[in-house]
Amino acid sequence: MSYYLFINNEERMVKKINILLHKPIVPVIFSFIFFVLYTILGVVRHNHYGSYGADLGFIDEVFWRYSQFDYSKLLGGNHLEFTSLFLAPIYWIWADPRLLIILQAFLISFSGIAVFLLAKRRKLNIYLCYSILFSYLTFYGVQSALWFDVHTSVFAASFLTWFLYFLDNNNKKASIVVFFLAIFSKENMAAYVFLLCITYFIATRKKSALVFAGICVAYAYLLFYIIFPATLPTGYGYSSNQGLLSGNPLQMIDTQIKQRTLFYTFAWVGFVPLTAPWLLIPALGNLASYFILGREYVAAHEIYMHYRVDLAPLLAFATIFTIVKYRRLNSKYIAIYLLVCSLFFQYSLHLPLSYLSKTWFWTRPSGVNAINKLIEELPENASLAAQNNIYPHVSQRDEISLLWPDTRFFKDNSPCDKSLCPWFRWEGSPEYIIVDLSPEWDIRHLLHQNSEYKQAVESMEKYGVIKKYKQEQTAIIYKVMTKAK
Repeated sequence: MSYYLFINNEERMVKKINILLHKPIVPVIFSFIFFVLYTILGVVRHNHYGSYGADLGFIDEVFWRYSQFDYSKLLGGNHLEFTSLFLAPIYWIWADPRLLIILQAFLISFSGIAVFLLAKRRKLNIYLCYSILFSYLTFYGVQSALWFDVHTSVFAASFLTWFLYFLDNNNKKASIVVFFLAIFSKENMAAYVFLLCITYFIATRKKSALVFAGICVAYAYLLFYIIFPATLPTGYGYSSNQGLLSGNPLQMIDTQIKQRTLFYTFAWVGFVPLTAPWLLIPALGNLASYFILGREYVAAHEIYMHYRVDLAPLLAFATIFTIVKYRRLNSKYIAIYLLVCSLFFQYSLHLPLSYLSKTWFWTRPSGVNAINKLIEELPENASLAAQNNIYPHVSQRDEISLLWPDTRFFKDNSPCDKSLCPWFRWEGSPEYIIVDLSPEWDIRHLLHQNSEYKQAVESMEKYGVIKKYKQEQTAIIYKVMTKAK
């Protein structure tokens, strides 16, 4: 009697869980939780001066300029990111880099709803729908990108996910809008969307995918054969110096870094898409653009930073349609398997979401108050060159430059008692520079080793290039006396 009572209670419990999981609000709550977590991750890091000028600072400056109808940065750093033009009016509400952190977390977190809806529309088991949603939102590329400041590639991945859902749902108007937002987010997105559209057409025979694929080809041709050659004297800066067709397929696996990235990429989704490898064409094309075409940029081959975020929607697509193709995979056991894979690699790779449980993440660096106070002392309209991790906090200026590490040769009268001294270079003619010489900062924050950074400041001060203007503990504003040659 007790055995049957237990079975009946268990069946009722499973039924209640199924009813709950089918409620539309549940995936929204799920995505909202990740939105909050990713917002905290990014905002706390920024407030603790962990964000960088070469990433968050630059995009904050771009958004600020666009919100002021200043389009002088429309093409900069070899990137063409029209979507920033459309999103820039949010700075009319609050012109602060933290708003970009929040926006980025919002876009990627709630794009997870599109993944869930696509899986559900394709009649995947409800547990699989949530498992793939979790895999998407915790994907190592998503976590690394949201930890490492703000990038338009995250916007692109978010819009691409919605494009795939609206395309599959036959929502023409919505698919057109998010399609253009996706390919306009980053100059290389047109290639990935093209591969996705072709693969999707093969899987579904929907001719509308071919129309979008054709637009991708036209847009990519416009960018790389007309706009970039006309505006960049040295050409597009993120391709191989040996030419577009100089690579070979073996360069996909010719280093341990690439092999490791390939392993973690496919292992994250339990190697499930490998059973229908042609569905991985978009993801492999994405990786090939870094491993073969951009093979000289080794930093873009790893699983860290932001380079892998575009794989999130491409892997979700491959996983969902693989399960559609092989119905035996459409079970709660595969859902558990995918969930275990995500959790295992979250733990073994020690990805950014785990930082929220660490004391060091919440510990406020001692120099923060001094830097904040000194920033208030900066002349309002003065041109400025700033330390890498200070730059995002002062980037909304008419003339702002980053302090780049350099060296200078001295035949005589060396300020560092060596012939070659650590030095700085910057763009333009800044009136002031702002630095913080706290030992808490390392090469990530300074772009120099800490000891060399201090020596560069001391050498330039001793040589008369800069003169101390104001100081608050280890934070210092220098007035630029002569150009740093």
